[in-house]
Amino acid sequence: MNTIAIIGFGSAGFAALMAIRRADPRAEVTVIDPKPFDLLHPCGLPYALEGKLPVEGLSQNLALQSMGVRKVEALAEKIDTAGKVVHARGDGAFEIPYNRAIIATGYVPFVPPLKNIDNVLGRGLYTLASLEDLGSVMEKAREVSDAIVIGGGAIGLEAAAALRKNGCAVTLLEMRDQVLPGLLDKDMAQLVEKYLSDTGIVCRTGSTVEEILGADLFQGVVAGNERHGAGLCVIAAGFRAGTALAVQSGIDTGPLGIAVDQQLRTSAAGVYAAGDCIASWSVIDGKASAVKLATSAYKQGTLAGLNACGADMTYKGTVGTFVTKVGGLEVSGAGYNTGEAARSGFDPVSGKIKSRLRPEYFPGEEEITIKIVADKNTGKIVGAQAVGEGASARINIISMALEFGISLEDLGRLEMAYCPAVSEVYDPLLRAADFAARRLKR
Repeated sequence: MNTIAIIGFGSAGFAALMAIRRADPRAEVTVIDPKPFDLLHPCGLPYALEGKLPVEGLSQNLALQSMGVRKVEALAEKIDTAGKVVHARGDGAFEIPYNRAIIATGYVPFVPPLKNIDNVLGRGLYTLASLEDLGSVMEKAREVSDAIVIGGGAIGLEAAAALRKNGCAVTLLEMRDQVLPGLLDKDMAQLVEKYLSDTGIVCRTGSTVEEILGADLFQGVVAGNERHGAGLCVIAAGFRAGTALAVQSGIDTGPLGIAVDQQLRTSAAGVYAAGDCIASWSVIDGKASAVKLATSAYKQGTLAGLNACGADMTYKGTVGTFVTKVGGLEVSGAGYNTGEAARSGFDPVSGKIKSRLRPEYFPGEEEITIKIVADKNTGKIVGAQAVGEGASARINIISMALEFGISLEDLGRLEMAYCPAVSEVYDPLLRAADFAARRLKR
């Protein structure tokens, strides 16, 4: 009988379990995870802070025992890969035998080694990665009038919008020269920055935090030789792969995570890994990718679960399709932006359009800006970005184009659904693609 240990229970761990139950209902499965509940939905944390959903909706129990799954509430400390035993510690020490194991230890929030940060971490300065973090930020937001967010990625933007909705005066500090760096081109990021400014958020790009102020309680930061006072800070400086267990177990890792092959096998026999803890790669060209997304994790977890049951399925890489809703603004993208495409060896050419979403005769002023990036030598689409209502719906089409290597010419053949209450006859996505295709011929 197949005995499988799933270590970590987020998107990848859950997907692995579902795949195992479908492929081998008789398999003996043990889930090892330290949470007092089964699932946490971390992508919802900023929206709970904003008040768009109840906090209690972010955690979920699945009645694993009724599914014939053993749940060990503990932290896995080491895998004895020779003896095929997982050593874990919770309310006591546990030894969990396996003949297949799946590491799904996710990510850890990155806290940069800023001057004085250790003195105020948890005392007015918080990450936003757990229910405990959320509770602390919500409580503090009720006490203060000024807040700082460090980091202009998706979590940082969502947190800034949430704190503004809570009545705080918010300053967003991003060390790069734009928000959503590595995801959007600068011209597209400027649309997001304008939205932030219009909603009352002070957005300071190119602003590196050098020091945290406060003896034992957060009082502000020094960034670019400028002092910013506040009573609350959310640090959203990104995430790192959760590789501690793999390192402790002698399993190969790299700067981006646990090393895996296309079947998601690690360097240890019988041990797979999936989700934010692994070093992934781009489906576009096979190059290393730092993408950490729940959707990628779910796909990887499914494949790891099936392979742990004897399948031989291949993971081809991630497209990096993302979407965020910042206040009322939808921002989405997939693949490479122009800069990343050039750094990956492509000769990028782009088509960008700004358009009303619906016909001029139809009520409403909703707009969308779409930018498609292609390789000039081949016409192959390598990425796209969209800002505005309906952004993710269009980017999902681009995601499929990237997955299957579709060119601008191929995309131009697409027949999209039309109704004046939904879109134009000549959809903005196709207009952007046609514009990029014309630029290919110049």
